[in-house]
Amino acid sequence: MSDLGNVRVRFAPSPTGYLHVGGVRTAIFNYLFARKHGGTFILRIDDTDVKRHHDEAVEVILNGMKWVGMEWDEGPGKGGAYGPYYQSERFDRYREVAEQLEKSGRAYWAKKEAPKELPAWKVEKLKKAGKWDEERAEAATDPEPALYFKIHPGEPQDVVFQDAVWKEYRRPADLVDDYVILRSNKVPTYNFATVVDDIDMKISHVIRGEDHLANTPKQIRLFEALGAPLPVFAHLPMIHNDKAQKISKRRDPVAVTLYKDCGVLPEALFNFLTLLGWSPGDDRELLTKEEMIEAFSLDRIKLAPAQFHLNRKQDMTPDAEAGAAVAWLLEALPGTKLEWMNGEYLKKLAPAELVARARPFLEKRYDLSGVPAERIEAALKIEQERARTLAGLAENVGMFFAAPKELAPKAVQKVLLKNDGLLRLKEAREVLAAQGDWSAPALEAALAAHVEKNALKFGHVAQPIRVALSGDTVSPPIHDTLNVLGKDESLRRIDAVFAKNLA
Repeated sequence: MSDLGNVRVRFAPSPTGYLHVGGVRTAIFNYLFARKHGGTFILRIDDTDVKRHHDEAVEVILNGMKWVGMEWDEGPGKGGAYGPYYQSERFDRYREVAEQLEKSGRAYWAKKEAPKELPAWKVEKLKKAGKWDEERAEAATDPEPALYFKIHPGEPQDVVFQDAVWKEYRRPADLVDDYVILRSNKVPTYNFATVVDDIDMKISHVIRGEDHLANTPKQIRLFEALGAPLPVFAHLPMIHNDKAQKISKRRDPVAVTLYKDCGVLPEALFNFLTLLGWSPGDDRELLTKEEMIEAFSLDRIKLAPAQFHLNRKQDMTPDAEAGAAVAWLLEALPGTKLEWMNGEYLKKLAPAELVARARPFLEKRYDLSGVPAERIEAALKIEQERARTLAGLAENVGMFFAAPKELAPKAVQKVLLKNDGLLRLKEAREVLAAQGDWSAPALEAALAAHVEKNALKFGHVAQPIRVALSGDTVSPPIHDTLNVLGKDESLRRIDAVFAKNLA
């Protein structure tokens, strides 16, 4: 454990929607840094935006953090010496500090002239360049005055600071102008509230997204005006999709709940997001949380945008319903690093844990009432090695929980109605009906003996059985399939084929 003094870091999401994978990546870096240095990881809810605040979104954040595997040391449900940890409960404190700034001459009430109305593309360009002040633009449309912080108490000066990722960062004086800290309704703005909170909560390191770089010079001047020491800043490069675009909720699956609903394991997502823009310093890609903590350092964060690639056929439809978004993501995951990584984690699950993780996905698809527990475990174990998601695993084991309603026409023509397929199936049924030992090895031996005795090819016996059991030509090894289904169910499905009078 390294000694950096009293490390205190925070993740401060706004409860205006879902938990975003980019936010989770930021939270993970804060969490790993705190754990590496024996520090404190704080969860703070930045809910000053009362118009966009949703109580449900707070629960989504809390549940999502727990699901991914990040327990906070201070914050909602935990308490702590520096609470409250909801900004909506700290308004009196913000107004107290605002009054202090006003009395010292560093804040003033004013009604600014509304800026010239600009087209949306121009506003977006200014935002990307860090030259757009959203809070000031909003204040300019308000008929009442707002409280502005005076950036330059004397001659304007550039703001220069050392960033743990970007090294020296300089913001020219003419790009750092006075900004709103209290709106006309006395509600604090982000740049004000976050600084007051960071000071009060004794935050030592502010680890957050690159999109906050333009805010940092404004906040530094406020730290200085309040006589507070500056935290160490570390701004994380953006995450880009496979089109080299910053990931966006309008075209990318960014909600953590989507990955959960696809059957991505939380430990796999944690591992994957940790490696977005950071490296342990070697070629390792599968790391335990303890290994990540041990290896983590801010100087290993890469400046280049992190690459989060999916094999998309098209962009996800904006505001897609949850079910459609999950279906889109399940189509885009195959062949990606996240899918591979999740498969590796799936392989390592012990049988009981595999059943517990997969059961919700099975119950969405099948009626498991009356299905023996040993069949569930055995079916999952058969497919565990090649499964990549829990949703895919549930789909692949369907034949073990639901008999085929129809036989695939091509399978009937190619297998049952050629090469004496129905005769081979009838002969195999007799062998299976006489079988006492229904273990997989015994079934394999019995079918092999039958094939050898009658000078047949194994496929000419196994394929008709496979079609009868699964409805198609693909299944796990036939002896494993028979073993998992059990003798009664296997014979029942074979008899159902003969009842169809296919000949």
